[in-house]
Amino acid sequence: MTILQDFLKDLAELVNIDAGTRNAAGVTKAAEIMKRHYESIGFHAELVDLSPDCGKALLATNRPGADHYDIMLNAHLDTVFPDGTAAARPFRFDDVKAYGPGCLDCKAGVLSIFYGIKTARKEDIDRLSILVCCNPDEELISPWSSEWLLAQGKKADRVLICEPARANGALVRSRKGSAFYTVTFHGLSAHAGNNPQEGHNANIALVRFISEIYQYNDFERGTTVNPGIIEGGKIVNAIPDLARVEIDTRFWKDEDGRWLDQKIQEAAKKVWVEGVTCELKRNSFLPAMPLSDATKELVGIVNQAAEKAGFTAEWVDAGGGSDGNHIAESGVPVVDGCGPAGSGLHTEREYLQLDTVEERIRMQANVYSLI
Repeated sequence: MTILQDFLKDLAELVNIDAGTRNAAGVTKAAEIMKRHYESIGFHAELVDLSPDCGKALLATNRPGADHYDIMLNAHLDTVFPDGTAAARPFRFDDVKAYGPGCLDCKAGVLSIFYGIKTARKEDIDRLSILVCCNPDEELISPWSSEWLLAQGKKADRVLICEPARANGALVRSRKGSAFYTVTFHGLSAHAGNNPQEGHNANIALVRFISEIYQYNDFERGTTVNPGIIEGGKIVNAIPDLARVEIDTRFWKDEDGRWLDQKIQEAAKKVWVEGVTCELKRNSFLPAMPLSDATKELVGIVNQAAEKAGFTAEWVDAGGGSDGNHIAESGVPVVDGCGPAGSGLHTEREYLQLDTVEERIRMQANVYSLI
């Protein structure tokens, strides 16, 4: 069989497992399948227990116990789809595309790492120390695996994230960081007709707060503040005593993220309406994946690897995050989107573009000969 035929056979086994993040058994089964694959080529492979709340992670390497690796590769084992989806929409393919839950995001990426190693020159694999980490919880922003990924990334000289390439085949050389906040205002209710002056309007405090922080948008710099969800009041004829806003912030540089955080903290401490108090909670923080000089060097290596594989790599800077953001916090150069291409992520329209499978496998294999 050809590489693509073998790949599709193995991909079907992975896709036909319900592996939503909350399905620990399904995610672990996917990890066990990949463990078997890596052991078949002589790699050490083990399942890693990160939390009772998620499936097992997979660690595979040709240098067990090493404290340094020439390269680390990552893709995630989980999907966004609920139990029953694999049976309702099982894996299938035609001459152009493959379909099924998680076929692209990120089962094809997980499998491409294995095939890249399997098809690389033996002398390159023997020469290098290689680490593969597949985590079980990326679709929930990796709450249980982020520290593990960061710790592993600190051991590596460079990292390839095998999330899907863009629909046009482009890879990702940098990603914005992000922080999400919930801000709640507590006032005092009163009858809007009889005694409105006795109330403390939480909605007004919220509006003034939003007006303050929204001015920190700087689209040219790539620093954004988005009040995405606003809730306030229960009935029209009462002064609202409770209001809430959820905020999404994005930034290319972590120092900009820290600056935004400081400004939001300062705004939350101000008194916007007498008698209204403010409660601020930062729900998440994802560091930026920057385009550093070391990352530019890695981009150059991948460009050469792609040329040798028969295509020209194109690159984008992405506003959304991935596990690459967590790993980049260690300072290691990271590039993303190194898996096969497709589109329709997180929907029933998800597909894998078959003509990108072998070229991305060859690209990954070529990287080993260039480092």
